[in-house]
Amino acid sequence: MRASQLLLQLFRQPELALTLSADSWVQLIRLLRQQQQLARYAYLFRQAGVFTQLPQYARHHLRNAEIIADKQYRQVSAEAAELTQLLAPLQVKPVFLKGAAYALQQGLPAGIGRTFSDLDILVPKEKITAVEQRLSVFGFLPEPVSAYDQHYYRKWTHEIPPLRHHSRGTILDIHHNLIPPISGRAPDIRRFWQQLNLTADGYQVLSLPAMTLHSLIHLFFNEDFKKGFRDLTDLHLLFAGFSEQDWEQLLQLAEQTGFMFELMLACRYTSYLLATPIPAWVMQQTEQYQPSKLRLRLLDFIFLRLLSPQHTLLNTYLDQLAALLALIRGHWLKMPPQILFGHLSVKAFCAVRDALFGKHQFSPKRPG
Repeated sequence: MRASQLLLQLFRQPELALTLSADSWVQLIRLLRQQQQLARYAYLFRQAGVFTQLPQYARHHLRNAEIIADKQYRQVSAEAAELTQLLAPLQVKPVFLKGAAYALQQGLPAGIGRTFSDLDILVPKEKITAVEQRLSVFGFLPEPVSAYDQHYYRKWTHEIPPLRHHSRGTILDIHHNLIPPISGRAPDIRRFWQQLNLTADGYQVLSLPAMTLHSLIHLFFNEDFKKGFRDLTDLHLLFAGFSEQDWEQLLQLAEQTGFMFELMLACRYTSYLLATPIPAWVMQQTEQYQPSKLRLRLLDFIFLRLLSPQHTLLNTYLDQLAALLALIRGHWLKMPPQILFGHLSVKAFCAVRDALFGKHQFSPKRPG
């Protein structure tokens, strides 16, 4: 059995970890680290009551990952407190998104053992310039990007270029929508501003249905699936905490914002790969949005590979083909053809230029 298939089986049945050989553990630990899933699997093994019976080698790596995840949770809590305080004079209360939101909402299974590389916040579009300027005064400086990328971010996308704190190294992504407006699919963001909850510490996050919808939109609008398995397990853990009312609200919000197709994909692949318990009536409603059989077979070819655990040492040529198709699909979804072709032309020119003359000759420098 391939290591990726074994990890899927362990997610569904963590107690099978007790049957693994030492060689299997070496491969699995490598794969879990690549997918940023070590701490999450440690949580699953503890929930199943088998953690203490695992080999010392496995426990060592899993426990270290838990320590790192706990440290990151403390860091994100401190960053959230500072950001909330810094933006208060602007009368802006940020909405924390994705991994930060999972971690800040204490007790949410999707936040336990979840690691991430940056913080994502949502602010009103009309306030985004003031937010950027104020944060720059307090050490959040723009990452060096080319003049073209500056233009690309600010004109076409749903966010500004990333900011990095000059001393702590925290990377901050500031959004005004959930997907690029140029895609023609950006939702009326006011619907999400109406779906807010407060965490126990007073931070704003999306309600569970809205948070889940954003998570699945982000996954299925993406062009890079290196962390696709991690994001799929996020969805499993979010779905697992749903009440019937949550499902009704998710379906309603997906219908209102035009993302029933993406919800169908999320239900299809979480249930198939992770045995996520999706209610039959929800599956029935979402299956109405399935595409033609040929298109569905193509989507299955892509996502059944890319949403399984991946590692560069294990990927086959079919996995590489699926990744290429996903890259094309992701760009096609985000930009209309005329913008996409212009964007790809610029990127191709820059790649050739850098190969000929050296990337360092043209790389933008960090301010300050």
